[in-house]
Amino acid sequence: MRDSYPRGSQKSKGEFEVLGGRELALRLPLVEVWEELPAEVERLTGEVGLQILGAILEDEVRQRVGPPYRPDPASGSVRWGRQPGYVVFGGQKIPLTRPRVRSRPGEEVELENYRRLQQDGRMQRAVAERIVCGLSTRKYRRAVESVLDG
Repeated sequence: MRDSYPRGSQKSKGEFEVLGGRELALRLPLVEVWEELPAEVERLTGEVGLQILGAILEDEVRQRVGPPYRPDPASGSVRWGRQPGYVVFGGQKIPLTRPRVRSRPGEEVELENYRRLQQDGRMQRAVAERIVCGLSTRKYRRAVESVLDG
């Protein structure tokens, strides 16, 4: 038996319904929504940023090897799975799963973009800024670890 779903003209028009001669009005907690908005925007931009970084790495693999399941024999390289790794994004080390590429003889091929994404200068600037702002050099190791941990 087929279910009946609203079609075309039967779809909701998004207007208020009049119940018993009175309009139904909804009150939204606008202040609470506004307070939560920056955190959600930050979370979404972080997710989009990670997707962009993943696309950058995948594009380099595609250029070196060819499309998935159809490697270019002339490239001399093959896809070799994925492994856990990290990139520096927004001044923090962010874990991600990175693609691997090997040469036909079996040697690991370094992905240039992956290496560059691990060397963001913001972490080094953050450590230097903390030292300049009064952190003693005796506590340098702890400062570096706090920056690396986020």
